[in-house]
Amino acid sequence: QSLHTERYWLELSRLKHYGLKNLAVLAVAIGNLPRSRKQILMCEDLPRTNETAFNLELARQLRCRHPRWRETINGYDSVTAEQTNVMRGSAHRKRPDIVVRHPSGLPVIVETEFMPARGVEKDASERLGESVGGNPVEGAIAVRIPKNLSITQSDLGNAIAKAQFEFCLLTKNGLIVDRWPRKGWLSGSIDQLVEAVEHAALSETRLNEAANVLEEGIRDGADYLRNFRLDAPVIFRQMSRILHQEDNLQTTRMAVAIIVNALVFQNAIAKSHEVQPVEDLVDKSGIISRYDVIQCWNQILEINYWPVFGLARQLLKAVNPNISTPFLKGLVGVATRLGALGAASLHDLSGQMFQRLISDRQFLATYYTLPASASLLAELAFHQMDVDWKDAEAVGNLRIADLACGTGSLLTAARQVVARRLRRIGGDDRSLHARMLEEMIIAADIMPAATHLTASAVSSAHPGLTFKRTRMYTMPYGVVKGEVHIGSLDLIGKDEILSLFGTTHAEPVCGSAAPDSYSAIVKQESCNLVIMNPPYTRPTNHEKSDKPVPSFAGFNTSADEQAAMSIRLKEIGASLKRSASDDNGNEAEVSEQGSAGHGNAGLGTNFIDLAHAKLRPGGCLALVLSSAFAQGAAWDNARSFISEHYRDIIIVSIASAGQNTRSFSADTNIGEVLLLAVKSGNLEERTNEATVVNLNRKPSSLLEGSLVASRIDSAIKSGRTGGTLSLGKGAPPVGIFVRTEWEAVGNVTGIRHLTLIDTMTSLVDDGLKIPTMDHFVKIPVTRLKDLGQRGVLSRDINGAAGRGPFDVLPLENGLFPDYPILWSHDANRERCIQVAPDKQCQVREGCEDKATVLWARYVSRLHFNLDFRLNSQSLASCITDRPCLGGRAWPNFVPTQLEWEIPIALWANTTLGLMSFWWHGTIQQLGRSRVSISRQPDLLALDVRQLTEEQITLASDLYDRFREQTFLPANEAYRDDSRKNLDAAVFTDLLGLDSDVIKGLDTLREQWCREPSVHGGKSTRPKD
Repeated sequence: QSLHTERYWLELSRLKHYGLKNLAVLAVAIGNLPRSRKQILMCEDLPRTNETAFNLELARQLRCRHPRWRETINGYDSVTAEQTNVMRGSAHRKRPDIVVRHPSGLPVIVETEFMPARGVEKDASERLGESVGGNPVEGAIAVRIPKNLSITQSDLGNAIAKAQFEFCLLTKNGLIVDRWPRKGWLSGSIDQLVEAVEHAALSETRLNEAANVLEEGIRDGADYLRNFRLDAPVIFRQMSRILHQEDNLQTTRMAVAIIVNALVFQNAIAKSHEVQPVEDLVDKSGIISRYDVIQCWNQILEINYWPVFGLARQLLKAVNPNISTPFLKGLVGVATRLGALGAASLHDLSGQMFQRLISDRQFLATYYTLPASASLLAELAFHQMDVDWKDAEAVGNLRIADLACGTGSLLTAARQVVARRLRRIGGDDRSLHARMLEEMIIAADIMPAATHLTASAVSSAHPGLTFKRTRMYTMPYGVVKGEVHIGSLDLIGKDEILSLFGTTHAEPVCGSAAPDSYSAIVKQESCNLVIMNPPYTRPTNHEKSDKPVPSFAGFNTSADEQAAMSIRLKEIGASLKRSASDDNGNEAEVSEQGSAGHGNAGLGTNFIDLAHAKLRPGGCLALVLSSAFAQGAAWDNARSFISEHYRDIIIVSIASAGQNTRSFSADTNIGEVLLLAVKSGNLEERTNEATVVNLNRKPSSLLEGSLVASRIDSAIKSGRTGGTLSLGKGAPPVGIFVRTEWEAVGNVTGIRHLTLIDTMTSLVDDGLKIPTMDHFVKIPVTRLKDLGQRGVLSRDINGAAGRGPFDVLPLENGLFPDYPILWSHDANRERCIQVAPDKQCQVREGCEDKATVLWARYVSRLHFNLDFRLNSQSLASCITDRPCLGGRAWPNFVPTQLEWEIPIALWANTTLGLMSFWWHGTIQQLGRSRVSISRQPDLLALDVRQLTEEQITLASDLYDRFREQTFLPANEAYRDDSRKNLDAAVFTDLLGLDSDVIKGLDTLREQWCREPSVHGGKSTRPKD
């Protein structure tokens, strides 16, 4: 039986290598090895396929998986294998294994070798810097071939299609050579190898250069125009009106970006249509006329291309002819340089600049989803969708919507996923391009620039192909012709609403055209996928800005408009909750839909309602949301809504230090999660479980986003309840996944160590799982609510308008107050378990009776932290030196029996007590866990009801020993001798547990202190 193990398999292979064949033959004869391993073990005795033959077949398989690779480029096949005289200027003459000449990209070399493939990486690295057809090689891929493929020939193509390869990607950016992954090897199928080649063909050097050229050109063009803001103010009034933005530098930059984008696109389509390239519009004296550019764009608009040129033409018309010539000359130079760099074929180039250009960012919250994040979300979404990619009609009937489209990065990523799926089965996504734009992709936003960029990004995939219309709409926002509009949210209960204009028709004067010409039509339950990064702002004025309703403060709306829009949103929410009526007008049963919307959570919850309304049963919801979705109390309604109406739920978070590293968007500076779920068709499909994925960092590239999505999908389908995610052999882990009950997703989200999840989950179930022990340890725990009552809300102590009976005042020196209170935090005076009151209460006139009742009910010595700053504060709980009230920072807990106060406080400050607070608390900011007073009773606590009188007495003795000992901040528990001694005293002396538990706690303590949500990036965390 031992021959089944990996250790003996490796040993047999080693002995076989040294010529000891008899043992190997014996093992095969016994039949204790899988067939594939028998073949590998004996393959030296069988006919073999050499690498040349293998490379020829691999090249053929690559051609089958990309339609452009079946074409010729300048007389050369796009994919060639084992050819000589391919490289120019090479110091060595070894022929490359496979060369891929990617259209509009750089050549990529694929070097292969059968396992163990010790020299393949060196071979690949030597290709970097070489030249193929005059183009530099900036990307090479080293592939390690499974050894069993060497004995397959008759069905080698099918074997390659099923095989898992190990590979790494080498890229050269200037003089710097990067390897991905930095160590180890990626593991993937032939399809993922194809994706790696596509990625390597897009030059990082060119992309960076193009981004710099674009930024510089936009800045210079905008600065030139702004010089005329006093002499020609009408230019900027018109641009502001066209873009629905206030006049400022950012708005002018956005206008310039749209014009530059049109000029670049003009060059991209010049070869496919009888259109002059931009350079041909410049006369011999170097002058370019605005009139000539507009006439050329009119010609293009007769073909179509309204998404790109319609808005750009309006903006260019706003520029006075007498100042447009030098302005356009500069932009033509930018477009020419970008065209030479391949800007039309690079991913979302204009979108990368969007965050630097957009106005009203704080209130419209149109944050730009990073391309790598978009790739991850889109790939995960399509993994959850049941699509027959060989059925052209089924694919063409897909409906993919983003009703808060921003720069269009999510729809661009979704389009790329569809294209990849089609290509990998031998199809050509070009045949679907027009249908994609006309029917399949639906986009909406309140900003004309957003719908322009989205339509432009999606259509630029194949700029030479035309289409008749799009389903991309600029939505009315504010009070328009006497009607109140709130953008895409108007569509929640409707199939169709009036759009300001789309991206297809001739430019309208708002309101002058027939309504049906500009209707935004998105029928209820019509979409297969709704993928969005909705706004985060809240209707309530928690931002303390000068905007009455911040979420509706865009476009310079007035206070009255903001109020009207807020009322409109409440009406829509109410319509989802009230009872339905039958055809006769009689009241029917209450609607099953309900609502996810909640004002305190923000507009993100309302966009969940919108997505739900448009998704068909079996459709996929894919959202980028604030991390508050997983934990925030204001999001309770949204979480309940998702669990009631959806199945196959996935939540993806980033467990890293730093606010901006925890987001999937650019410049949000808040933590974010990805939410994916499939809409249930009936009640039986509902689930009470979810898969939580915690990544160590956000994906850094489109390829990484796609591969991570594939790993997540494989992990879920494996049936395992949890584990580590890795991209391949020896590669660093990318995160963890865990299958958990829906109620626990907030606890699990954002944690790096799977062991901590197992420990806390087991502790909740009364059986502590210690990493170094092979059995559960029984620890009596319960919820605080079983041991007494929570304290009083601070507003009930000193709230205005008669709510509270007290005024809270400073302590007077030398006086002992009648009503002491522990009110606020001071980390330096809260290092010991025993803490003195810091304020006093003074009874308000006429409130004597109310004060007496409140004091009698809530006074105690036991207090719990409300807002625990784990990386600066030491205590989860404390004992005051006298009975007192607990205030804003330290609310009371009043145990049923007075003698329970001390053991409860001791437990709360052990490592497990700190972890319990962290596990149960809401973490909106790293290094800070908050347990609201309403949720205080749900905290885990030592079940003191099970302690004997002797143990209660011992707890008092331990308190006398520890009450004046100084504790380090909670995140430094790994090096805090006082904390370690308290652990030993409580778990071994008080509870009588085995000393092995203390050893196991050493591991848990170190792991917990390494959690980003605990240390918050502070230098006091454990060193790597």
